[in-house]
Amino acid sequence: MNSLDLEVVNVLFFQQMIEAVEEEQWNSAAMALYKLYAIEEGERFNDLTNDLAEADGDWEATAA
Repeated sequence: MNSLDLEVVNVLFFQQMIEAVEEEQWNSAAMALYKLYAIEEGERFNDLTNDLAEADGDWEATAA
């Protein structure tokens, strides 16, 4: 992942953590916080890198 991807992932995890705290879902908040710290320390998560690599270039709008 490049630095822009990391910033986007950090923002998404931070948003996930805030929403979990607001809803008092402490396990989800703790996991999001763990992932934020782990990413800052340089850990990479296969589920994130694989999903991003597969989705690269497949950005297409779909109706809900």
